Amino acid sequence: MRTTFLLLLLSIFFHSCTKKTEELNKREFAFSIDTVMVDPGDEIIYLKRGLNTAALSPDKKMLFNFNPDIPEFEVIDLENLNLDRRIKMEKEGPLGTGDPSSILISTDGKFFFTSFVDVREFNAQLDSLKSYTIPKEKFEGLNADESLDADYHVSTAGKYLFVPYGPEDFQKAKNGLAIVELSTSKLKKVPFDLFERSNEYVHTWIENGNIQSQSRETLSYYQLKDKLIISSHNFNEVFLYDLTSDSLSHKVFNSELTANAKKVSERTTGNSFEEMMEIREEAQKQVEFGNFLYDAKSDKVFRFTTDLDRMIGDSAAFKNVITIFDSDLNQLHEEVVDFNRPNFSFFKDGKLYSYVNVEDELGFAVFTFDF
Repeated sequence: MRTTFLLLLLSIFFHSCTKKTEELNKREFAFSIDTVMVDPGDEIIYLKRGLNTAALSPDKKMLFNFNPDIPEFEVIDLENLNLDRRIKMEKEGPLGTGDPSSILISTDGKFFFTSFVDVREFNAQLDSLKSYTIPKEKFEGLNADESLDADYHVSTAGKYLFVPYGPEDFQKAKNGLAIVELSTSKLKKVPFDLFERSNEYVHTWIENGNIQSQSRETLSYYQLKDKLIISSHNFNEVFLYDLTSDSLSHKVFNSELTANAKKVSERTTGNSFEEMMEIREEAQKQVEFGNFLYDAKSDKVFRFTTDLDRMIGDSAAFKNVITIFDSDLNQLHEEVVDFNRPNFSFFKDGKLYSYVNVEDELGFAVFTFDF
């Protein structure tokens, strides 16, 4: 009798979950797209790096676009869509920027320049600099055969540095993520297997017994409030590290519109340049999971994915899918859309702004979602 009652409860539970999922996926979804242009006046806005070295102010009213060739910041007013001013910087010296690969403005207005060799912290006025040379630091907690990777990500408050750690041998997978407190150099290791599983997708070109080139698998990091979302473009899942409770959790999603993981290539090693290109072309036909983006106005998280739709002769046609989650990363909805995955993008006032280059002029495709 107890067994029958338990089975009845489980049946009701799963029926309820299935019904809830179906109801979520049947929600009305609509969107519109407008394109807006930034007025540069009589000047030219630097777009050589496609905003890869640009950073948003904490209130999202200003975009600081860094031009490393001069160097200087172009401050773009996102409220009035114009070039507001320029801020001259120095590449070398006591206030030198170096050659950053990315820039972040923390919630208290500090500027963090990250490169492959260091992290440079400027105050909000850009007239004071602290430099952190990570490879030269001797961190307690790392084993003798472990080191930190040159892949640095600063927390939104500017307190922590997120950096992969693991074997010094670059061909071996990293073991997890190190959380480094910048002010004290204290390090905590957070092990997980996402690096190891991603390593199966590395492609290598070996000729005459020597490695000529090798692809590199990296993870994506996106901070949502006090949680760090750690994801791979290969898998429909995330690891969530809670900075407050110092705990790690794992979420696996399910898509009815795309594959849930890339297939590991039958061939991962090429013996010539031509073979290597063939392997990479086949790999590019696989599903590609994008980064996560949070909209504070709707309290929703968005992600864009591409996957192979069909082959037309020798040409691949792809479909683009948007997936919507709540702020706890419970999946709410997914839908095929007729626009490509956005480039440099962010939510502002409930709208998604995505960088577009219109005849070498700075513009944004502005998406309004109704969900």
